[in-house]
Amino acid sequence: MIFDMTYNGQTISWPGRGAFKATSGLPGFQLPNNSCVPDSGPVPEGFYKVFISDHGTAEDNGSGSCALKPSWGIQKIPRGSEAGSCEPYWANWGRNRARMEPADIGTKTRCSPLMRGGFYLHDSTKGYSHGCIEVESRLFPLLQTYHKTTKKSALIIKVSYVAGRSTNGGTKI
Repeated sequence: MIFDMTYNGQTISWPGRGAFKATSGLPGFQLPNNSCVPDSGPVPEGFYKVFISDHGTAEDNGSGSCALKPSWGIQKIPRGSEAGSCEPYWANWGRNRARMEPADIGTKTRCSPLMRGGFYLHDSTKGYSHGCIEVESRLFPLLQTYHKTTKKSALIIKVSYVAGRSTNGGTKI
């Protein structure tokens, strides 16, 4: 499959645009062999569509648990007074997110019979995720500009790890 970016467990590389620190998985699970551990391991290897059209501001899903509604594009995450009582939860997302979905059946079924999904690129700075890819915030303006100039709604990212190497790319600030 043709892809635009790669994530190797340490960085997202986007030829012509740069390399960005990136992390996936919870502490204690940040190794490629944990990628099929639900809500803890790094995003499974494979190819993902990253949806980059502008989807405005993320919204609460109304469940009372400060969960955000799913989106298939780039969203701003409400923070501070805009987030209200959800600020401690939404701070874990950072300020931006972009939905990732498997781009092929091999990626979708990588952890079969378990199904992992609901992944995003997001720009928090805590040094871990529950399976999403936490990435430097400077990637998001580039994604937005790319969408505006090309009118493409998605990019393909290839996730391919180095066996035994941590999936913590140093995003904690």
